[in-house]
Amino acid sequence: MITTEQVLKENFSFSSSLQDDIWHAQSDAKAYEWWYFDALSDDGNEAVVIIFFDNFIFSPRYNSKKEDSKVPAIAFFYYRKGKPVYRVIKEFPLEEFQSKNTEPFVKIGDCSMSFDSAPYGKGYVIEIKTNFQQNRLLDVKLEWLLIESDFADTQEAKKRHSHNWNLVAPRADVTGHINVTNTKGKVFDSIHFRGSGYHDHNLDQRYLPTTVENWLWGRAHFPDATIVFYHYKEIGADEAVTKLYLIKDGELLERDAQFEGQQLSRDIFGIKYPERLTFTTEINSRLRVKQNKVIDSSFFYLRFLSEMTLTLRDGKPRKTVGITEQLSPKTLNYRWLDWLIDMRIARDGKSALLK
Repeated sequence: MITTEQVLKENFSFSSSLQDDIWHAQSDAKAYEWWYFDALSDDGNEAVVIIFFDNFIFSPRYNSKKEDSKVPAIAFFYYRKGKPVYRVIKEFPLEEFQSKNTEPFVKIGDCSMSFDSAPYGKGYVIEIKTNFQQNRLLDVKLEWLLIESDFADTQEAKKRHSHNWNLVAPRADVTGHINVTNTKGKVFDSIHFRGSGYHDHNLDQRYLPTTVENWLWGRAHFPDATIVFYHYKEIGADEAVTKLYLIKDGELLERDAQFEGQQLSRDIFGIKYPERLTFTTEINSRLRVKQNKVIDSSFFYLRFLSEMTLTLRDGKPRKTVGITEQLSPKTLNYRWLDWLIDMRIARDGKSALLK
């Protein structure tokens, strides 16, 4: 008899590997992987999220039964004081996707993610160059200089028929610029960003809307530690995979955790979410999360700025603000929503209709 624990192990695998932060060239049209980067500014007033998709899981093209090819995309979000200022979600033809299976590298159109080493350290260089609404151009160059990374180099991340999560870099020093100009070069906005960041990589060979029921994750950086939580439940599973990852004193500790969600609320797009999350482990560690501020939402995901309190064996509460997200993909099956989803996506040389 296969136990619930065995099923969960088969459906979820973990690594923390720079070596495996490559493109895995999955051929199935519904297989996907993405490279996710985020950062909060030192003063807490600004946030950046950037995602490179080899197959855009939120696209009506990905969710169409008629399509048999992948849909590459990039997503860029810049928030100030808890509100979205710039949001760019753009699909590209398959021939504009480039990547390597020997090193971390992705190029989609004129947007790229690459890994580089310099005398002052090693990390990721991200460049976004694209047009968006009102004939404006977005020019972004940001660097994720690694502070915590590469803790668990394991081949488990390549399991077939499971969700593979690579916690590549829990913490990085992020610096760079975000410029907005018009087609003649006039500058509308010039942002110099500095803060603390995070990077992970997800891949799966299975079709997302028929695989994942609910998925919560988040991270926070404290002066002496980083905490990452992961609460992942597949359709048909009796239990969710719930993990706490504590990075402290140069080590990563992975722990199974108990999860409790309280004060259920509903976003304007209909997604239910708990305003309060609690994660506890058997080694006297506890993480409390207050999802105070929805900074982005849609029919299938929510992104929050959350107050996070971590208590370890020393009994000292540590408090800070971090980014948390919830993914509820079942609505991607509702074809009548496609036209609304499409209004936020730029494609075929045209800007998105909605900001």
